Amino acid sequence: MTLVLLTPVGLDAGAWDAVDLPAGAIRHEWPGCGRRPRAEQQPDMAMLADEVASTYDGPLDLAGCSMGGMVGQHVAIRHPDRVRSLLMACTGASADPAVMRERAAAAERGGMVSVLPTTLERWFTPAALAQRPEHPGVAYARATLLGLDPASFADGWRAIATHDARPRLGEVRARTTCVAGDADAAASVARVREVADGIPGARMEVVAGPHMLPLEQPGVFAAVLRAHLAWAV
Repeated sequence: MTLVLLTPVGLDAGAWDAVDLPAGAIRHEWPGCGRRPRAEQQPDMAMLADEVASTYDGPLDLAGCSMGGMVGQHVAIRHPDRVRSLLMACTGASADPAVMRERAAAAERGGMVSVLPTTLERWFTPAALAQRPEHPGVAYARATLLGLDPASFADGWRAIATHDARPRLGEVRARTTCVAGDADAAASVARVREVADGIPGARMEVVAGPHMLPLEQPGVFAAVLRAHLAWAV
């Protein structure tokens, strides 16, 4: 079985560095992130989902956080025979298109420096942001975002603007776990529960943590991932 990790918007394979991952786990990167060039056309959820399905062979176990969880929903909907299990952390069943497009435009207008403070505030708890020396997860996110092409960040937000899986969640056949952080400023417990309620047989787990659970609480994320995979077998 192939475990594929689906990253949040704007981040790269390093998002999983602090997580104790199962052997052989694959870290997927989105166009414009890490070592990948930008896509030739603006991606949407369907394109990103199809890319994941076409890149890896065999049945898949997908684990995603935030945007990664959104794409995971679309892979499971569009390619039901390819997804054995799905773990989604800190993600909702839909996004507000106007808000997402404004985040894209803000990055293009002012560059990554201008959007960094509000982004980090959505992603991490105040305690993590105030930690000195800087929390490793915050330091990674800060450096990665500041090194990112604003156009690539904008591409990610515009892709998220196309996310609305609500009408088709009932079609998901994969064994699914939805994880919410009780201190998540971006995807509330209620938003995550909407996903779990829409997928037949889905498990719902609430843990202590923020939106960027793998970065701020990598041990917690590793534990829920291991428990999910043990249950999904």
